[in-house]
Order: sequence, then structure tokens, then C-alpha cells
Amino acid sequence: MMRKILAALLAFTTLSASAQQTVQPPAGSNWQHVQVLPVGTSLYVNAQTRHTACKLKSDDADTLTCTDAGKDVVFQRTEIFTIKISRRGRSALIGAAPGGALLISGGIGLAVDNNSLGAGAAGVYGIVIALIGALIGELTDFSRSTVYKAP
Repeated sequence: MMRKILAALLAFTTLSASAQQTVQPPAGSNWQHVQVLPVGTSLYVNAQTRHTACKLKSDDADTLTCTDAGKDVVFQRTEIFTIKISRRGRSALIGAAPGGALLISGGIGLAVDNNSLGAGAAGVYGIVIALIGALIGELTDFSRSTVYKAP
């Protein structure tokens, strides 16, 4: 039973890692880094007038255009404070890590003592904590990468 749970968690982690975006911002933070991002990249734009999560549509030397809920949003470069790339998959994996550690410790406990009720409980709690942590990580996207910061 525990081996099936561990295999399912490992498969979930592997699939989540492969589903992450592979966009890596260059070192540093300037407007040229924004201009090399591929169209469709998920961004968080924090500007003077608003902040929004959107998909990159186009950019040039002075503006950034992205799509938010089917509408085009145009930002002037001078009004943008920061632009960050979404890392929801990575945030979900980081959030799931404490539960995964508890699950692994429960598995080790069961391997050492097959009748260990505490180890079985640790495994069950580990799954619950991993799922809650992954959900929180996915929803909050706390590991975003800054690609542009206004001077």
C-alpha cells in the first residue's frame, strides 16, 4: 500500500516538474530581457495604475502588451515597476516538499517496523500536507522570477 502511495507521489512530482514552463530569464534585470521572452509567456506586471497576471502578446522599446481575460492590456514602459515570470509548477513542488518529507519518513518507519501505527499515520498526514502545500503553492505562485525591475 505504502509503495503505491510513494509511486503515485513520485509520478505526480515528475509530471509537475515536466509541466513547468522552461522560460529562464537572463541574469540581471532590464528591458532587453523582457523583449526576448516568447509570446504567450505568463507574466505578473506591477505598474503604477494596476497590477495584473497576463500572457505576453507583444513588446517594443516603450510598451508591453499582454492579454488578460481576453482583453489586450497595454503598459507604457515608464509606468511599469516590475515584471515577473510565473512559476506555478515550481511553487507547487516547493509547497508539497514538507508533506513529501513526512511521507518519506513514514515509509522509512514502516520499512523498519511493519506494525508501526505512527509511521502509517505519518504517511497519511504526509499525503494530506503535500496536497495542501502543493495547492497553496500553485495558487500563490510565491517563487516568481523577476525579469524586469524599473531603474
